[in-house]
Amino acid sequence: MTAKICFTMDNLSDAADLGRGIIDKPRAPGQRPALEQGFPALLEMFESFDVKVTHFLEGWNGEAHPEIVEDIVRRGHSIGMHGWQHEPWSELSIDQETELAGRSTEALEKAAGIRPRAFRAPGGKRTENTIKIISDLGYEIDSSLNDKGEDGGEIQALTNTLWHVPHLEATIDARQWLSQDKSTEAVEGMWLDMLDRTSENNGFLLFIWHPHVMGINAERLKVGEKILQKASQSAEFSIVRLEDLIPASRQEKQFPD
Repeated sequence: MTAKICFTMDNLSDAADLGRGIIDKPRAPGQRPALEQGFPALLEMFESFDVKVTHFLEGWNGEAHPEIVEDIVRRGHSIGMHGWQHEPWSELSIDQETELAGRSTEALEKAAGIRPRAFRAPGGKRTENTIKIISDLGYEIDSSLNDKGEDGGEIQALTNTLWHVPHLEATIDARQWLSQDKSTEAVEGMWLDMLDRTSENNGFLLFIWHPHVMGINAERLKVGEKILQKASQSAEFSIVRLEDLIPASRQEKQFPD
């Protein structure tokens, strides 16, 4: 058996800053480092290792940057829905959540030509209504935190059609370099150790990287390259897409009634 390693990206362009009120209109071309430098750098890094990812996009990007959303899919990557403008998802009312989830799904589907299958709540935490709302929209994967807002755990069925694929706060670049202000050396060592432990347990490990965090920083990109190199060149690991984690779990566990 081999350990399964999955890479994902979150956020694109000015969506989150618009949602937070940091800016009141999209930035002009030439003033968007995350979009114009960070996103291409991450995409190039993944493609240099022939790794396909799921990019969780705010639905706003389907209207603001439809050509980029379409290109992500054309390159063989998957798209996931990440709110409309990175709203604090866990604080939404049921009406707000229903409206934003539907609008985001439609915008991304129109741009990409395919319907997103995976959802990750902005901020990580979903609401008590999320599972039903995204199930009704046809989603098959929820990669948010669990019902208690805790990270980690096993892949498990939430409904007959929706699976939860959890992540760890420790594998999120923004948590390590922005929230905790760790050094690149500390993050690199931690992630390499996590790969080793995952290999020992034949488990799975899911990374979440951002254009505005790793993508615009050369030293952080080098850390990403080392992780990708180890995961892709060792027979102990199998790099898989997010959706590829589901069939394996489906063979091991039955759906709930």
